[in-house]
Formats: sequence, structure tokens, C-alpha cells
Amino acid sequence: MPFDAFHDWCLGLERDLDPAAKMAHFLQQEIPNALPDPWQVEAITSAAQTVALLVCRQAGKSCVLATRGVRELERGGTTICLAPAERQTREITRKVQLYLRATDLVVERATQTEIECSNGGRFIAVPASGATIRGYTADLLLVDEMAYLPGANGGEDVVVALLPMLKDDGQTFYASTPAGKNNLFASLFLEPKDSVHRIKVPGTSIPRLAPRVERLRSQLSATRFRQEVMCEFLSDGTSYFDLSIIENATSMEGAVCPRI
Repeated sequence: MPFDAFHDWCLGLERDLDPAAKMAHFLQQEIPNALPDPWQVEAITSAAQTVALLVCRQAGKSCVLATRGVRELERGGTTICLAPAERQTREITRKVQLYLRATDLVVERATQTEIECSNGGRFIAVPASGATIRGYTADLLLVDEMAYLPGANGGEDVVVALLPMLKDDGQTFYASTPAGKNNLFASLFLEPKDSVHRIKVPGTSIPRLAPRVERLRSQLSATRFRQEVMCEFLSDGTSYFDLSIIENATSMEGAVCPRI
């Protein structure tokens, strides 16, 4: 075997055995020499049935979801990806299609929101509506920007329609930036359960984002910075005061001037 061919074979073997190496290969389809962050490797290698990603903007959560989607395609499984808006479903499908170029998979059919491979693998991205997501059976569920799901009960109605289609041995990924406390995504972190693998990624924890973080620190209000960059759950996402502080201030038993 010529040396170049042997080198390529070794690289391929490394990617097959090491999920971090495979994700790096995917990322480098967009950014030369890019490497996954430790939290991204932790996410894609998690064996938990439910993974919740609380991640600041522009940190790479869509890269995690796309990588996980491609890995499921390689297994011949079906992935359902849900997002609040159709534009977001098209964007993550585009990223999956880009990563697929770095694999040996043969794509038989591809649209802006669906991909079918010759091994039977399917990737289906749909906007968040109970009417559009019923009727599928999935090995993997991906929910992007879960905190912003529409509908009553903070997106719970949408998730209730989604979960029955997951196979017994399937896996679910919830990913989002915060949007207040009154939604199902916030409850995954504020009311934690042992069965959920939770990963929190504030912008200050990622060295490559340092220039952007400082720019946002200088341009955003302190409250907005805490929510968008530090990944804090702040009231309903718009109020300056936390609801518990307001309740204490108006309670007969609470403090008249609560500490903030």
C-alpha cells in the first residue's frame, strides 16, 4: 500500500474509533484546523438517554447536533430535528449535508429539510408544531433552541407530541440559550433530574470566544449579558427583577425591601 493511501486509511480508522477526531473532521469542512471544544466532545459521547445543552450563542451547539445527526445516519437510523422556525431547520440540515461530504455515505435524496441515505438512514428537520411532527418513529431526537418553542406551557405541548415517537433505546438532545424561567427547557436545569446529562457552557468558558465576549460585555446591558453570554435563567427573559423578588416585596410575610 502506498504511504499516502496508508496515511489516509489510518486517519479514517482514527475517525471511526474516536468521536472527537470525527467531529474535528466535520468542523474542518467549514473552518480549517478547527477542533471541537471539550464540552462538545462530552456531548457527542454521552450515553445518557437525555442530554440537555445550555449553551451561549455562537458556541457551536448546532455543530454538536449536526455531528450527532450524521453519526446516526451512518448507523442507518432516523433522526428527527425540531426547531422553533423553519429557517432554523433549513440551517441545521445544511450543516448536516456539509458534514456528510466528509463521510462515505451515499445520499439518495436531499431537500432543504430532509436527507435520505442508501443505508436507510434518514434526517428529518421540522418546525415546532404538533401537527407537523406526529407520525414518525425516531432513533434520535434533536431539539434546537428549546427555550423558544412556541405554544402553551413553555414548549411542553410540543415535546409531549415529540417524545412518543422515540424508540425505547433512543436518545434525545435538548439544546438552547436561556429564555427566562417559565419554560420546559429551564426546568431541566432548575429542577434537575438524575436521568438527564446536563452541560452548561457560558461564553466565558470558551477561550476562542474571548474577543466576542468582551465586545458583548461592552454593548449589552448587564441583564442581557447574563442571559445571552453567561447562560443564566432570569425571570421571564424580559423583566429586570426576578419574579421571586417581586413576590417577596408584595408578601405580607416577606421583606419590604428585599436584597437584590
